[in-house]
Amino acid sequence: MSTQKLEYDASLGGEVALPSNLPTYHYASGALNEIKTMIAEAQKPVSSKLIFQSLPKHMRRRAMSHHPNRLPRKYRSAHKCQMAKAGNQPVAPKRPSRKYRRRAKNLMREYMRRQRNHIWLETHIWHAKRFHMIDRWGYRLAYASCDKTYRACYRASSEHCLVQDISFYSCVQLEGSLDQLRTGFGRLTSPECGLGIAAKTYMSGRREGSIQLFADSKYPSCALQRVLFMWRPEQQPENQTRRTLWLWLHPAGAEATIAQLIKVFQLKSTKQERLPLPYDTDALVPSDALSKVPLSVESVEQQAEGSNKQPLRFWTYTKAFERNRSYANADTGLQMVHIKHELNRFRLTGPRAQCVLAASLRAYRKDREDGAPDDLRLGDTPGQALEPADYCEAALQLSSPSELLSNLILSVNVVDPRLQRPSKRSKAAKPAASLVNAAQLHLSQPKQPPHSDLWDPEFRERLSKQMMAQHKYNQLRSLHAIVPGQRCDFEDQLQPLPLLLIQRPGSQQAQYKRLGYAAGWDVIVPARYGMVLWQTLIMWGARPGGLREFDSVARESGIDHYLPDTVAGQQQATQTAKERRAQYFRQPPNKRCNYRRLSVVSPFVAPWHSLVRDWSVEHYKDTHGYFVLRNRELLQCLDGCVRRRQEFPETISELCLIQIEVRMHARGKLKDNALICQPTPSDWVRRRQQQKHDEHEPVHTEPLQSDLNERLRKQLRHQHKRLLKRLRSRRVREKRKLQETSTKRVHIRPARTGPLISEQFAKMCDLWLPSDPTKKHDSVRRQCSREVFGYVTCAGFSFVEAAVCGVGYITARGLRQLLQVRQPGVPLLCLVRNEDSRDYRFARIQINVNVSAGA
Repeated sequence: MSTQKLEYDASLGGEVALPSNLPTYHYASGALNEIKTMIAEAQKPVSSKLIFQSLPKHMRRRAMSHHPNRLPRKYRSAHKCQMAKAGNQPVAPKRPSRKYRRRAKNLMREYMRRQRNHIWLETHIWHAKRFHMIDRWGYRLAYASCDKTYRACYRASSEHCLVQDISFYSCVQLEGSLDQLRTGFGRLTSPECGLGIAAKTYMSGRREGSIQLFADSKYPSCALQRVLFMWRPEQQPENQTRRTLWLWLHPAGAEATIAQLIKVFQLKSTKQERLPLPYDTDALVPSDALSKVPLSVESVEQQAEGSNKQPLRFWTYTKAFERNRSYANADTGLQMVHIKHELNRFRLTGPRAQCVLAASLRAYRKDREDGAPDDLRLGDTPGQALEPADYCEAALQLSSPSELLSNLILSVNVVDPRLQRPSKRSKAAKPAASLVNAAQLHLSQPKQPPHSDLWDPEFRERLSKQMMAQHKYNQLRSLHAIVPGQRCDFEDQLQPLPLLLIQRPGSQQAQYKRLGYAAGWDVIVPARYGMVLWQTLIMWGARPGGLREFDSVARESGIDHYLPDTVAGQQQATQTAKERRAQYFRQPPNKRCNYRRLSVVSPFVAPWHSLVRDWSVEHYKDTHGYFVLRNRELLQCLDGCVRRRQEFPETISELCLIQIEVRMHARGKLKDNALICQPTPSDWVRRRQQQKHDEHEPVHTEPLQSDLNERLRKQLRHQHKRLLKRLRSRRVREKRKLQETSTKRVHIRPARTGPLISEQFAKMCDLWLPSDPTKKHDSVRRQCSREVFGYVTCAGFSFVEAAVCGVGYITARGLRQLLQVRQPGVPLLCLVRNEDSRDYRFARIQINVNVSAGA
């Protein structure tokens, strides 16, 4: 049975009358409410979808869940919030591409940022690509080559040429009256250490000298450092009233030395000057200066005679930018300028250093276009004075730097070193030996002293500004050089380069070290030309070296750059001890050397204060005044005592330390901070037995001592582990309890046990080894079975001696006691033991008579 389908109006119960029109405002109000509702729902969705899932399909990406930057900007914050609640951290942004980072603008900006904390030398980029770089003394310096070049650098220093960039030495210029300079440095030095700064051999400016500086009137203690100095040659020798002096300071003690110079000469900084300002300011100070320079105006009422009484005002002129720090004394007229980043200093070491310089440098002559020197035959004109350029070229043709006058200074203007660079790296050829005679060359010195334009600050600034950049030079070469390697016309217009060449004699004690080793040249180059000359020296076969070679050459020469009583030595010892201590406690307990069982009080640093205190007869309370003996007369007397020629001097102080060279008598290895001990009669008997049977065992072995803290350390370590485990279990229980009632993901509470762990670590370190062993008042002299009277500061295998050698320091009373028990017919021997070993072995002692050679 079919039913009738109802119509729309029938379902309503009848006909419906629809209106013919609709009011617009009623429709708009209803549509507006619907639109507001839709926007609210879109902004605060109730659905469980994530932000990136709510986007249209054409905007979705697979990586949106991990990379928020792929979403539209307005959705990124909400997306990061959702990911953080889920425990997912967004991926760190990728590093910009290398192409972007290597752009010239970005690269220079990055270089400037990296030089904020540590200064770069001009050769930094060259070294950074080939050397291991370290931070030291506020500089970023090259330490050692990435290649295995330790033996190669020694061969270069002994047979060929080793070049090092020592531009980290800072230069200080002093200008004033000669009498004031002589008087001031007389308070900072002593004639017992050698020639003074005003010696006649240095005043002409032909030779460079070195002096040991001390604190004001504190000799022999409070040593600062050993400095190199040179006087500016005078145009008129008869006018010797006002002179200029350069001091080359090591950066470790530069600030302390400058502070003492300011104190002695009563200098004040010239960065701010207090000048009188009259009532009419326009008469004295220009308007632009008053608007740009900060002023500090003070009103001072002065009682003047007459009716005109006006207040006197002052204004302070402050330099906004000061390239070089300057100081002055208004009363005496003495001025001091800290010249920084205006001069480079390269050090060439080895007998072939002159060959490298002769090939890299060519004297600039206006009268000759090619600049090629004539054949120099000094035998034809004996005693005739040469021109500075001819004399320099003749000196560089000698076979070794040691044939010249020691510390000789040569001034020469050379053509641009880029013109002397070979096409490929090659060794400089050794000149014929018949061209130059060293004996006649000494008689042919130039009449005029070595004048140089490098002393003029305006000339140095103009020289650096007018230098042709390497990029522009390469562009011009590519345009004008038709045949590769041929000379171009524009190269004749390059400005000449003034240089200062300083001869270094090397070792001068034949009985101490090999004569002439470490001889060479120092080259002083103006700013911006450092990299130009450096690359030319490298291309002519010079072997580059770093700070490692700086120390190894000193050790091969038997000298020490960082004496323990100087500022540099104390800083170096503190830094080295901190690094060794940190490395020691980074090791697990079963890999650490137990120094308490080895009877070693201070394994990381030599306790000089306690050592001098223990060996003093009167037990001086103030042993911080210990010093290294530099009196040459006393050192020669001590050397005579070692060689059985003189008696031990009675005037020597008990607070002094004597620098010695220690050489292993037979087998054995020597390390830094090794102990120098007194032998006993049983040790001499044991040595004779070993020589008879040709044995090479240790003379004596230190017996192991008991460690009273070993059980306490194990107990504290076990308790600490149990405590950390208990705290961990407590935090896990808290997390589980929160998970039972929480609807969200619960994370474990942070441990925050950092202070607890730090306290435990400090306690364990003190039980292993006290932080400052000198405060425990332990006896350094009798810390082990043999009396300790010295320490080795730097040691290693010496290629010069073909043996293990080191430089150390001993006490005066310890040396006297050793001389009393020495055996007849044998050299002076002592016992040495490394801090991590129990074996004692014999070593030979030699006294360094010339301690100043470490400059």
